[in-house]
Amino acid sequence: MSNQLKNSLRLLLPLLPALVVYAFLAHKLSFIQDDAFISYRYVANYLNGHGLVYNIGERIEGFTNFAWVIYSVFWGALGVGYVIVSRLTGFLCGGGMIILTWLVARLLLGDKDRWISLLPAYLVGFNLSLAYWSPAGLETAAFGLAALSALYLYLRRNHLLIFVLALAVWIRPEGALLAGLFLVIEAITERRRPVFSLRCTLAALVVSLPFAVFKIIYYGSIFPNPFFAKTGLHLDQLVNGLEYTGQFFVDYGFLGAGLIVPLLFWNRLSRAARAVWLFAILYTVYIILVGGDVLKVHRFFVPVFGPVAIMTALSVHLLIEKLQRKTRLMVLFIVSALLLGLTYRLPYDHVNNYNFLERKFTYKMKWMAEQIKASDTTDFSVAVSTIGIFGYELLGHEIIDMVGLTDSTIARHSEEPIEGMQTTWKEQKHNTRYLLTRAPDYIMFSTGIKPSAPAERALLLFRQFHDAYRTVGWYYKSDPSAAMGTIASVFKRVRDISGDIVPAYPVEFVQLYKTGLDYYVAGDNLKATEYYSQALQASGQPYYVYVLYQKAFSHIMLEQHETAIGLLELVLQQDSLVFEAHKDLYLYASLMNDTATAAIHEHWLKKLVPWYLPKLKRDTEKAVRNFRRREQQRGIPVDRR
Repeated sequence: MSNQLKNSLRLLLPLLPALVVYAFLAHKLSFIQDDAFISYRYVANYLNGHGLVYNIGERIEGFTNFAWVIYSVFWGALGVGYVIVSRLTGFLCGGGMIILTWLVARLLLGDKDRWISLLPAYLVGFNLSLAYWSPAGLETAAFGLAALSALYLYLRRNHLLIFVLALAVWIRPEGALLAGLFLVIEAITERRRPVFSLRCTLAALVVSLPFAVFKIIYYGSIFPNPFFAKTGLHLDQLVNGLEYTGQFFVDYGFLGAGLIVPLLFWNRLSRAARAVWLFAILYTVYIILVGGDVLKVHRFFVPVFGPVAIMTALSVHLLIEKLQRKTRLMVLFIVSALLLGLTYRLPYDHVNNYNFLERKFTYKMKWMAEQIKASDTTDFSVAVSTIGIFGYELLGHEIIDMVGLTDSTIARHSEEPIEGMQTTWKEQKHNTRYLLTRAPDYIMFSTGIKPSAPAERALLLFRQFHDAYRTVGWYYKSDPSAAMGTIASVFKRVRDISGDIVPAYPVEFVQLYKTGLDYYVAGDNLKATEYYSQALQASGQPYYVYVLYQKAFSHIMLEQHETAIGLLELVLQQDSLVFEAHKDLYLYASLMNDTATAAIHEHWLKKLVPWYLPKLKRDTEKAVRNFRRREQQRGIPVDRR
């Protein structure tokens, strides 16, 4: 082993605890983000000979991580599991960010402040969000490492910056932003024309020309399709960006203290320190302007984890540097322990909650795809608003992304926002007329039958959706060991779509129905029935059968059985294809020993959801036994109807 390598390892030795903590956190939070499966589907289709496409025959760039996809294709072509490689690479890139944060800190603080130079690396190592994203299958940590590498090379005026800028653009479109940031930073800090940054930017542009030419020839655009699906300038976007940024500074930015304190000492800052401060500030402004991210675990801030941590450490240094050495070291130890503890604890609940929900969500979406595939052997198509693992499990089937990430028509020709339609979704693009014209065999909402995304809610305005789609469902348990489960449903097209596709129901109807479902989920069935009644009144006739059914089910939960039975019968009078109504009336008929009526509903269930019937019959038999036992205990004859 060379002396240079030995010295390098010796220098890195103090970082080992930070790397160990990072590895432990990454293992604890280990999962695959649903969005990663969008890229994996492109990779799988390419390896299967269909080209770099999401749907076979459709050349649409529905991903924003070109180099990451090509990297996965390379390993897949060699017969290596590209999913595992992408996760391992992301994990290693996260570790690289810790080391590189330390290198940048040393440039600013020098060897004389060795212990303070280590603090930023430890702050990044204790960062739960870095551990969350690095092994999640996405390009997040790779882009973060590229951005931090670009900053390091800029500070050292190293022309390798050219290739890192080009690589950053290939990894994510925001790579182009980095070049712009350095142009601004150099102009401000050097107070002259940004010669170095301009030279590197132009050279990186030349290096990237083949990449741009390929995209134009193959996909017809230099911009990826999600750019059109997600971009837009409106007040809500700015508010979302501010909220997203505020959450970051609460969790990791110590309320912005690390960026405020250096301003008080601006005249004493080196040009390198000013550059790092400007990098963190300008990148944060960009995040605000684009409205933050729909994935709320600080993903967009990964490139500035290091710079913000460095400025925090620099702030500590500026505040205590006049103290005597022993006092300074003691204060540094106490402050560092406090900062590390806050870095771990403040976002703990937020990160772990999202981690739990994301694991639960991907498990359910994978399971749903498997159930549809098992029950339908045709070449069916599905429209869905969250296409990740669901689409990956249905390779070869046409998947229509309802929010437009992989659909150019929805992304570029979205319908105008619906006035009065309230939503918390960042993806607001939709084109309901186009979607219904394509008449997918299945439409799946992200939260079961409850419309959440604007694209889902908009469907409820159209008579064609009301008439043509009915749910089918499967018994689902989020945890196989759980005692109870629920029915997971998807809308299946049971009739042809006809007539002029124009809105036929008011927005108020959709909002009231959604609110009723929210109360039902919260367990307040009395309040739910009130909103269902208001929704029915707002819609007018013909009533949407699922509002009637949900109202009936809430009456069941309230033990108002006569009212429930009347509503269930009304549902089937309007449409006999609502399996949920047959399910509940089958149970009622069995409890009342009405075998003839139970047989009728069993016939329909065998036709509509044959896979669910055995489970239903077992549960019904158990319910009947319990019911008879209670009746006997109360002295009521067993054969009473």
